[in-house]
Amino acid sequence: MHLLKIQAPKIKVAVLAINESIVQNQLEQRQIDFALVTLDFQAPDIHAKNLYDERYICAVCHDHPIAQQTELTLEQFCQLEQALISYHGGSFSGVTDQALQAMGLQRNVSLSVQNFIVLPELLEQSDLLAVVPERLIMHLNNLKRFEPPLEIQGSPKPLFGTNGHIKILPIAGSES
Repeated sequence: MHLLKIQAPKIKVAVLAINESIVQNQLEQRQIDFALVTLDFQAPDIHAKNLYDERYICAVCHDHPIAQQTELTLEQFCQLEQALISYHGGSFSGVTDQALQAMGLQRNVSLSVQNFIVLPELLEQSDLLAVVPERLIMHLNNLKRFEPPLEIQGSPKPLFGTNGHIKILPIAGSES
């Protein structure tokens, strides 16, 4: 917000939950100025710019039985009870599970949440492990981080808007 206020001192920002089925119409009707959506989102005549590339890490609370370890094994990863972020809600598998399936493995997901914001607190109050966007917990000291014991494909985060000249301000901690 600080950088936005420098560029546009009187700006007002509303952060809304989005429904991808109506985003294109909302952009075209100028009901919204831009949308941060999943990579699957397709909209003809809507301009996109990559905001950043997401990297995933594993996280547990500091009281978790594995928190004193320096690394997480693949066997532990598959056996530990896990939470998963399901963008559309209710799913118990994702990109990580596809990578495990290709190796003939599966993990133990017992909690699915739709909102990224609640996950750090849920991890802090449980013995669950989660694969999370590094950016989500980069400033939280209450969670122990591990490199995933398998390759988990990151993803670009596109910003969609009707203005072909979308200007992206630098984000603290971004790689670009």
